[in-house]
Amino acid sequence: MLLPTWQKPKYDDCLWLIRIICLDIFRNKPVKLLLNILLICIIFLNIIQTILFVQISTRAYLIKYLPLYFSTFFILITIYTTPRLADGVVKCLENSDLWPTNAAGSTIEQKIKFEVVYFSTFVVLNICLSFISGILHAIPLDGDREIFYTLATIEDYLPQWKNVLCFMYRCGFLVLPMVMAAPFYITIYICSQMRFQAYMIFHLRELLGQKLVMNITDDKKYNKIIKKILVASIQRHSRILCVSSQILKDFRPFVFLFSITGALLMISLIFFMISFEGSFEGRYSRIGTMIVAAALVFIHVVVNGQMIEDITGRAFDDVLKSVDWSRWNKENKKIYLILLANCVKPFRLQFSESISLNYSLALAILKSIYSVMSLLWYIK
Repeated sequence: MLLPTWQKPKYDDCLWLIRIICLDIFRNKPVKLLLNILLICIIFLNIIQTILFVQISTRAYLIKYLPLYFSTFFILITIYTTPRLADGVVKCLENSDLWPTNAAGSTIEQKIKFEVVYFSTFVVLNICLSFISGILHAIPLDGDREIFYTLATIEDYLPQWKNVLCFMYRCGFLVLPMVMAAPFYITIYICSQMRFQAYMIFHLRELLGQKLVMNITDDKKYNKIIKKILVASIQRHSRILCVSSQILKDFRPFVFLFSITGALLMISLIFFMISFEGSFEGRYSRIGTMIVAAALVFIHVVVNGQMIEDITGRAFDDVLKSVDWSRWNKENKKIYLILLANCVKPFRLQFSESISLNYSLALAILKSIYSVMSLLWYIK
């Protein structure tokens, strides 16, 4: 392999394509160096723009440039966090002893393969759409200086270097869409890995009620098999909780920053769309591709979080509560009670007491966006 970080990991990775595109590439040292250079450049531009905001504090200037100004803070966080999240996720999974996809029979394996194909295809196609949006933003249009303050600053203060510096700045549009979406692709990756393990644990628990096990006449042999299934289920369940807790611990410090900068970015964009007095003619393809790519990422992240909650809730309601434990010995009944206690609460990707990755979070975000839009439209 050309890059050592692209070597096969220590775990059976069915989502290898997403891992290479969204994790391994950001763990490579040359890429990390380029990201650090980009980070320094954006910080430098932000300092300049902050000074200009203080000097030129007119309403029109703020309306034009605040969305891009706030978006740079979101970009800074994604650039800083993506390599660290990628390293943390891979290390956690390598130490987790994940089951291979064929560990629970052909039915579960086919289901996992279908989801692997679907989510891998989605990530590749959405990255292509984001890249198209980046190309459209990189192509010069009349009036770009009214939206991108860096172009206006270069033309006003460094006219002799305008062509070179503007070209370098526009090249950044080819990279930023991928970088900005990378933490969310990583979230899809880890949600899918945890969900696949949950499928196999779910299948393991289904064995408790299958006729093949129930028809064993020897009670001693029967209870021995039941104990083996129960213990394996508890061990796997505890292992997944341990790994997910470690990953959430790595994610948690950045969730607050993503929330604040994302909210500022959304509010400023809505304010810009409502208050901008210029023309969007010729920019609909830019706006359309950007909104569609962002919306698809948002939908798939939320759906992945909700699917984990659904499968773990179903494991308790449809399987464990319906098990016929009348032939079990006391030891197995005690183990069964431990398993019930562990599974009574569905597993959630919970970043705080009030924030979990599910449909409720998506609905709250959409309600907030609608409220902001209504308020800004009323003020206008």
